[in-house]
Amino acid sequence: MHAWPASEVPALPGQGRDLRIHDTATGGLVTLDPGPVARIYVCGITPYDATHMGHAATYNAFDLVQRVWLDTKRQVHYVQNVTDVDDPLLERAVRDGVDWTALAEQETALFREDMTALRMLPPRHYIGAVEAIPGIVPLVERLRDAGAAYELEGDIYFSVEADPHFGGVSHLDASAMRLLSAERGGDPDRPGKKNPLDPMLWMAAREGEPSWDGGTLGRG
Repeated sequence: MHAWPASEVPALPGQGRDLRIHDTATGGLVTLDPGPVARIYVCGITPYDATHMGHAATYNAFDLVQRVWLDTKRQVHYVQNVTDVDDPLLERAVRDGVDWTALAEQETALFREDMTALRMLPPRHYIGAVEAIPGIVPLVERLRDAGAAYELEGDIYFSVEADPHFGGVSHLDASAMRLLSAERGGDPDRPGKKNPLDPMLWMAAREGEPSWDGGTLGRG
């Protein structure tokens, strides 16, 4: 998947200062020193509707991070995804009577146009969820085989108990995390889960929905 055209970044005299950010894990300001190559991953859109001001604010923030790093004479390896298959996308396609892939392509193209108009620096790698499935499958299999993930009625969940530092970044308590999980697409109330906060890694194929070969995980 391709991103959008890069806008020109003017060369400024001298060298900028290292980036300082608020770190939710420590609760204080930290100076980021990523070395000569800064690496950043930013969660992208689910392309079922038009870009809005929330998108603009989010990507403007990370655009500034890129520009600060560039001003410190670093290379920036920026990756952004597109969740081009997901329940909101499939539901909107059914509602509007359109093909889900066509809807995803249409809204992704609109997003590119908006990012170009806002002069956002494009990611070096712009990756759709569908094209990433061949890489996702072996990673989920490794987690399952290592005992860090488990199967529930064909779906595969990550066990948060396998991560001793789970929750250490946000410092939210379990009730707050459970509420956010329910609000943001999780299923904390599903019976059979080891922990309500366990996130789904692989969804088994559902009737009438697109699916792909998942190796030993089954279609999903």
